[in-house]
Amino acid sequence: MYIFVEEKIKKAVDNGEFDNLPGNGKPLNLKDDLAGISPELRMGYKILKNAGYIDEETASTKDKLTFNDLMTSATGTADIDINEKRTQYEAFVQSKRLHTNPSFRKYARKIMKNLFG
Repeated sequence: MYIFVEEKIKKAVDNGEFDNLPGNGKPLNLKDDLAGISPELRMGYKILKNAGYIDEETASTKDKLTFNDLMTSATGTADIDINEKRTQYEAFVQSKRLHTNPSFRKYARKIMKNLFG
């Protein structure tokens, strides 16, 4: 399958189909403008920003974004079920006795901080 795709691309290059694309001959912008956003929220932020759901106020405080901030930007209201989901998660952790594992506690604390602030 990859060979088929490669052949199509080579044929398009030979036919000059890529010659007049926007940005042709210009350097790529490799600057990371999302350096302040946690890696867990970065893709969600990009999707919402490109779709026009992130307002200027939210964009200006992107280094302090939480999951709830992105949810509010996407839906207009915070997810009402988020507390229920958190309760279900905590019940699952207790039932599987994951809270007794020091590595899991450390990792879970980081996740909770990033998701819930």
